[in-house]
Amino acid sequence: MTLVSVTKPLSIGEIRRNVAQFAAQWSSETRERGESQSFWTELLDCFGISRKRQGVLFERPARRASTGKTGFIDVFWPGVMLAEQKSGGKLTVAADGERSNAEEQAFDYLNGGDVTEAEFPRYVLTSDFASIQVTDLEAPMGDPGRTLTFNTADFADHFERLLFLAGYQQRSFVEQDQEEASIEAARLMAALYVALTGDADTDETIDEDQEQAITLEASVLMTRLLFLMFGDDAGLWERGLFLRWVQDRTAEDGSDLGALLNGLFDWLNTETRRRDVRADPALRDFPYVNGSLFADREATPYFDKTMRQALLKACEFEWTRISPAVFGSLFQSIKSKQARRSAGEHYTTEQNILKTIRPLFLDELRGRLEAADTPAKLRRLHDQLGEYRFLDPACGCGNFLVVAYREMRQLELDLLVKLRDLQGTGNVLALDASYDLKVRLDAFHGIELHWWPAKIAETAMFLVDQQANRRMEKTPDQRPPRLARRSDAQPAHHQPALLPVAPVRGSVPGRAVDGQH
Repeated sequence: MTLVSVTKPLSIGEIRRNVAQFAAQWSSETRERGESQSFWTELLDCFGISRKRQGVLFERPARRASTGKTGFIDVFWPGVMLAEQKSGGKLTVAADGERSNAEEQAFDYLNGGDVTEAEFPRYVLTSDFASIQVTDLEAPMGDPGRTLTFNTADFADHFERLLFLAGYQQRSFVEQDQEEASIEAARLMAALYVALTGDADTDETIDEDQEQAITLEASVLMTRLLFLMFGDDAGLWERGLFLRWVQDRTAEDGSDLGALLNGLFDWLNTETRRRDVRADPALRDFPYVNGSLFADREATPYFDKTMRQALLKACEFEWTRISPAVFGSLFQSIKSKQARRSAGEHYTTEQNILKTIRPLFLDELRGRLEAADTPAKLRRLHDQLGEYRFLDPACGCGNFLVVAYREMRQLELDLLVKLRDLQGTGNVLALDASYDLKVRLDAFHGIELHWWPAKIAETAMFLVDQQANRRMEKTPDQRPPRLARRSDAQPAHHQPALLPVAPVRGSVPGRAVDGQH
């Protein structure tokens, strides 16, 4: 099926911001008759769709298969989607292999004979204002990815399922809870590592020099690939851009993939003003990535068909579903057991990390936030959040620092929302969010013996920062514009005796979370 193209599609970030505003406005509406057309017009606007220009019809006449009489489809975009609206609380959730009541009505129209084969849509959308349901008619019945139902208030978490409206290629994926997604992510990366190195996890004895020689190239490459795959799903650039680049610009046998990846890494490390205008047009949508991740030129890796397929399979995973702790399990999954034992490394679960950091500082800060009942008290607490410094002197892959940063960012967001509500500013925050943030990456420091887990930790800190920004985007008008990768995070020194951790600043003593448990 060919979707109607959009001349200048909105960026992922623009769509996400539009959706956050839409959710805040519409999640409490209930009246189908009075507001249905406004609801769908504004939903389409979120994705840059002009109803009249794109040929989207309201109240399109169509015969119903059940009665043979003419009814009216609420919203119809020929060849793309059909939408049916219900009043508040009147939409039933589709069970496995079944249809919701609104979908039954939609299929009554589709099977009535007036919708031609050329007009037949791929997607059926239904809503009762409080929730939205999207069904991919090309997915088989019973497929858990066929139908997704979510609360309109949570639209910003699921808007990717409607990106087809803006002309983006639809990726099919199954929703997973965070723990399952983290396990799957670690498995995929372990499989990719084995494909790259040709060596599975074993108990054989191996000294550090041998281990470094075996894993050097694969380790750097996997860290970079992890960043690119996460960026595909986190809105760092057009969704699925890296996946499509691998699919469309590299040979199926993988013979040219290594050389082309090195070219992509060079491009990502080149400032926009220094880029060659003669470069492959497929590279131009990738932004300049600030920081050190792509700075060093490594030997060109050699790929084959199996390695390329392993990369594509990993690219198809929904990386923004993972827990930050997946980076620790990833590290555990792809290093030999002997090397882990000799270095004293092991993985600490996120649950155990929270058991440590909650009584250490989070519970106290949460209590102070709950007790603050005036804007002045909240602003004072907010300023104090910016004075905290965090150190893990044996950080490994940075799991403690990653979880601590995520929790502190969530605490700050909750504070800002409470401050906004107490000030009576509604959906508008007086201060620009990027200026008002106090919890920053450069307040988090770590020391690690080996270079590779240190690099994983640095990358993980940036990625969890992007996850925190996504949560912020769900709150209208709080959008920190962090588009380029910054090297604010300081979890990464493989020669700790030579590279001191940044000094503690501010009036609050630095807090250390010992990663050697």
